[in-house]
Amino acid sequence: MDLALTGRRALVLGSSSGLGKQVAATLVAEGARVAVVSRDAARAEAARHDTGAEVALVGDLVHDGTGARLVAEAVAAMGGLDIVIVNTGGGMPGPIMSTDGADDAAYRSMLRPALEVSRAAAPHVTAAGHGRLLYLTARSVVEASPDLALSSVFRSGVNAAARSLAIELAPRATANVVVTGQFDTPALDRFEAARAKHEGRTVAEVRAEHVANIPMGRVGTADEFADVVVFLCSDRASFVNGSTIRIDGGSVKGF
Repeated sequence: MDLALTGRRALVLGSSSGLGKQVAATLVAEGARVAVVSRDAARAEAARHDTGAEVALVGDLVHDGTGARLVAEAVAAMGGLDIVIVNTGGGMPGPIMSTDGADDAAYRSMLRPALEVSRAAAPHVTAAGHGRLLYLTARSVVEASPDLALSSVFRSGVNAAARSLAIELAPRATANVVVTGQFDTPALDRFEAARAKHEGRTVAEVRAEHVANIPMGRVGTADEFADVVVFLCSDRASFVNGSTIRIDGGSVKGF
């Protein structure tokens, strides 16, 4: 299937490792021109080399103005922008009652940069009439998860913003949300280690619990995730707009 992505210009945030990096590599494999991003210059350059991306950008999205700057730099380097993958950091794990004091940091990590990047990118992705905004979130936007309570609060805000943008920017661009399940990435390793420490358990016990809750009986692979995301960036998904798509092996129990 031809995804018609040759020459499309994509900015992939949070793309120096894990799912973001694989999304960047898959876009490149489909012929897209890609800008990768990391908070660290060496890691950004390594990701550019590994994925075949055209541009390596550096910035920490928690700082005001960084998201808009990254969009501007990607536009300047590639002559425009057609696709933006909004992939941000998370918040402190744990329930509402045990994350007191972490609210502002979670907002600045998850919701604020998504809004800033969206506003900066909108004039560019709508210019050619086939723009794509994709927001990578978590199951906490569709299913209550006390161990990720702040994620539920602020990633749900991202979900709401994307739904509004799907109406505001159509028909010149689509905006969709991807609910990320458990994938074999460094990010999952870090989360499981933090949760194990918080709960006084071993990492192996936390991983076993995750796998037990996935009907497919395993965590996913990065390329399985990236294939779906890149399809949503393509012309083949031109009528998918304002949707929340789960890539989670069936983990979410709700309808």
